[in-house]
Amino acid sequence: MTIRIFLFCSRRFARNIQRYRFFAGFARMKKRHAEWLNLTAGNLPAPSCPAFRMRILDLPGFEAIERKLLLYTSVRSELSPALALEVDDLSAKTFGIVRNDTLFSWPSHYDDLHQASPERWRIDDEFYEHEEKYETGEATDDEAVAILAGLGLDFNDNRGLPLRCTKLFCRQAEAAAKRIIGALPDQATVNLEAWGNALAQAAQLHINKKRSG
Repeated sequence: MTIRIFLFCSRRFARNIQRYRFFAGFARMKKRHAEWLNLTAGNLPAPSCPAFRMRILDLPGFEAIERKLLLYTSVRSELSPALALEVDDLSAKTFGIVRNDTLFSWPSHYDDLHQASPERWRIDDEFYEHEEKYETGEATDDEAVAILAGLGLDFNDNRGLPLRCTKLFCRQAEAAAKRIIGALPDQATVNLEAWGNALAQAAQLHINKKRSG
């Protein structure tokens, strides 16, 4: 009987320790998130802004993906398998990585570890440290746009609103901008693409005027 009571208390203590470490880890992440909430509310000085911001909508493929997200995303913001593949393909072409590359890699034996084992605690700490690198991880679209703007990336559309694809690409863009993993597109390529888009728009406007005239 005494042994059973001891084992019961030990398991309960281990669960409480695990619960405490879980909430403590997310408390650290929420604190960083709250700092960005204050920043976007104007309670903290704005971060230093780069002289030039790379406009994501000018990059190849992003106008098309914005249109598809508008037309084909479900009410619950779920992507079809085909559209999810297109997003990953565009991410790999643009940043050299996909979203899954930015996620923490849990060891296959993690679930087999005892909740109070030092190895499991070490892995938990590694997870929290990994997630703290990504300020856009728990951010809303508006907050992610503000964070990425501070890194020299413009995720706004032509109306000044966050791109619909912000949540799908923000981690990859942040990782590339911070040089955690991946890389940003070459600036010369971006400028050439923007110039080409401007010419195409001007040509279309001219054609429309001639037809209406």
